[in-house]
Amino acid sequence: MKKVLRALYSVLLFTAGVLHFVHERGFRKIVPKQLPFRKAIVLISGALEIVFAILLWVKKGQEITGKLLALFMVAVFPANVYMAKKKISFTPGKPTSPWILWLRLPLQIPLIIGALTLGRKKDD
Repeated sequence: MKKVLRALYSVLLFTAGVLHFVHERGFRKIVPKQLPFRKAIVLISGALEIVFAILLWVKKGQEITGKLLALFMVAVFPANVYMAKKKISFTPGKPTSPWILWLRLPLQIPLIIGALTLGRKKDD
């Protein structure tokens, strides 16, 4: 089961990381305007997602990888809240239902739990 979770999480992270570079302007919109260096934040967070996607397959250090990934998921949560509050669409020019924007916020919980689960020593 852990291998399936690892594969799904890795694909999700890798895809999201690449999208940070391909659609950087769109991702920059969900970084709160109060923060400086918003473009750098988007690019660094995208690079971190790609790095985490790879690290999930490195056997050594899984405990720290899981903890850091969980912390990363907590750190990006405010951007998701900002996106919901400001009604920022996933697709420029096409509105996204505010319900979808708010209902996706609890999805961060399984991502955090999944990261911690993958970081446990016992593997299948």
